[in-house]
Amino acid sequence: MKSNTIRCFVAIEIPNRIQEILGEVQAQIRSKIGFASWTKIGNYHITLKFLGDVEDRNVDKIRSALEKVAKGNEPFPIEIGGIGAFPNFVRPRVLWVGLNRGALPTTSLANTINSELHKINFSKEDRFHPHFTLARLKRPINLKPFSRLFENYKIVDGTLHTVDKITLIRSELHPDGAVYTPLNKYSIGQEIVHNGK
Repeated sequence: MKSNTIRCFVAIEIPNRIQEILGEVQAQIRSKIGFASWTKIGNYHITLKFLGDVEDRNVDKIRSALEKVAKGNEPFPIEIGGIGAFPNFVRPRVLWVGLNRGALPTTSLANTINSELHKINFSKEDRFHPHFTLARLKRPINLKPFSRLFENYKIVDGTLHTVDKITLIRSELHPDGAVYTPLNKYSIGQEIVHNGK
């Protein structure tokens, strides 16, 4: 990566209490499935838009676009539930948990971000499915036999959360996993609320 670029994405973050709950879900599934690259507690988020390596000179434009999106929306509730895989359970590359509440406003928010960033020459993505990545599968495995196990997580208790911010996050890749650092947080329906950490 060039020194004048940062790798970043836009996301919905969740509080520590829900991070811990997802960690418990992951541990229960991990004990059955085994080998994979599992998301660390603290790194769970919904990616609204992956930006990749962004030149420093474009960061201010991104911030302005996200502030506009945030002010033009209203807070909404989400609740976590439903296990799935990309592309499917037979040949999974990513194991995830989705939303059983709030999927539509989350998708609408992602689409609005896509449209605003497209105005400043970011590619526009056609498909979006709100999810939290539980694991990335590094070798072939058929997860169909685990369907009954996954049924236990149609609703993940204690995960009701009001989405009232979107965050621009820096991603740094390291041998022991990605390190995520919030660059800016934008309060939905209001002005920017936080710079820096």
